[in-house]
Amino acid sequence: MNTLAAFRAFRELLPVLRPEWRGMLWTYLIGTASMLGLAGLTVLTAWAVGHAVVERTPPGPLWWALVLGIVLLRVVLTWREMDVSHALAYRVLARLRMALFDAYARSVPGRRREHSGRAAAVAMDDIEKLEFFYAHTVAQLGASLTLFAASLVTASALLPEAALVMLLGAAVVASSALYWARAARRLGEREQRERSDLSERIVDALGALREVLAYGLALRIIVETSAATARAATIARRRELLSQLVTAVRELILTAVVIGVIATSATAAGVLSEGAQVRLPPAELPALVALALAGIAAVVDATDTLTRLHPLVSGAERVAAGINRPSVVTVPEAPRQLPDGPLGLRFRDVSFSYEGRPPTLTSWSTELAPGEHVGLVGPSGSGKSTVIALAARLWDPSAGSVELVPADGGGIPVADLDDAALRRAVALVDQDAMLFHGTVRDNLLRGCGPRSDDDLAALLERVGAAAWIGLDDELGEGGVRLSGGQRARLCLARALARRPRVLLVDEVTASLDPATERLISGVIAEFRGTVLIASHRAETLARLERVVDVSPSGLVTARTRG
Repeated sequence: MNTLAAFRAFRELLPVLRPEWRGMLWTYLIGTASMLGLAGLTVLTAWAVGHAVVERTPPGPLWWALVLGIVLLRVVLTWREMDVSHALAYRVLARLRMALFDAYARSVPGRRREHSGRAAAVAMDDIEKLEFFYAHTVAQLGASLTLFAASLVTASALLPEAALVMLLGAAVVASSALYWARAARRLGEREQRERSDLSERIVDALGALREVLAYGLALRIIVETSAATARAATIARRRELLSQLVTAVRELILTAVVIGVIATSATAAGVLSEGAQVRLPPAELPALVALALAGIAAVVDATDTLTRLHPLVSGAERVAAGINRPSVVTVPEAPRQLPDGPLGLRFRDVSFSYEGRPPTLTSWSTELAPGEHVGLVGPSGSGKSTVIALAARLWDPSAGSVELVPADGGGIPVADLDDAALRRAVALVDQDAMLFHGTVRDNLLRGCGPRSDDDLAALLERVGAAAWIGLDDELGEGGVRLSGGQRARLCLARALARRPRVLLVDEVTASLDPATERLISGVIAEFRGTVLIASHRAETLARLERVVDVSPSGLVTARTRG
């Protein structure tokens, strides 16, 4: 990857941040004014020293007024810069995470067999680093280059030779970034890969904590995690040593430029040779040197910043890849709304396959009348969960259509519906449904409108949970304090809180005890709406009006339960 490719990685994320461009410009302007103010103070101080030493004249009232004004302005600008940049940083963080979440919502990671640990590293680690880049670093780079340009123009007006020395020095400093770029990028990419792999290991270990304890894997995981951390730390140290070496070289270049400016300025001021033509008053010599130092130091800072950006390149590429990932559901150009009243479900010649696998469904069709309760049965891998996911529009079929059917019988493809309307009408309870960190109330209100505590308490009573948990109880991450049956009850209550017209249930009773299964099956049976439930449990299927058997060949047979 070359430097231009690295900049393209950062540029790909700019469209997502379009609403923040004004804030980025404002941060640049404030930062530039602050930098110019500091350079102005330095030059004015050097000018005063030069005149005091050479001409024995102290600075006048105008000088003091300028210095005091710039100092006060710097105080205001520094405070304002911190305020604006920090607010911008939070907005950038939110924009990138929202864009990434939206992309994942349109393209379910599970279909592509992606690791959640790597996704978590992108969402947390990579975006947090990029937040600082777009909110602070871009403005800093722009301000540094503007300061150099202003210093170069001013030096050209005072003494062209000094400006030429500055320009040559800046070119050498800038070329050092290109010279060391390949090694820095390579180390940065290796460090990011190690950190992503480490995130995967940690997520795997935490997600399988019971297995880790049962098989005595804790020590092995600790050793592997420590080794991965050590590798990442070693790469980071090597990258930092390289950065320090390059910084030392740039400081030598900066010293050489200052010496060159002093030599050319002293010659022009007639300090080095008597009788020479004086083209620069000796009293102005310190001010010119200070001006050159400020300009070339800005280039050094900008180049040093660019060198340190290489670890972010792979992170920017991963974030961009996540945001620009292909969607598994299409966005309708003219979304349709759903009519009021009960809804049925219709599958018309639906085909679907996961990436790299044979088709799970081929020309599959069935229909549920409004208010009908239907079960899906079949061996593992026959497509029961896939049918549920297609009905919930987690994915779109590769062929055919899934429709919601109003009372008049006219089907409305779910692909043509406004997404908010679809989510209000259809609720999904998955076997692996997650509870969010927070209280029971927080979880029940996820994805639905306002509900009174009385309504929520009635839901807990309805699913048999009111005796062992309350609305203000904390659940912990993923409902870790609950049993499988307790989680299933709360997930069902959360779906019912949305008052859907179609309820989709995927193997939610698969691993429950008989008493809990009977309770949940009873709650589903009492649901006044359409139900499509995938299950292999006799107790659950016995309460349904009809059962559809999805065979591996894609054929469908139906039998009615009496």
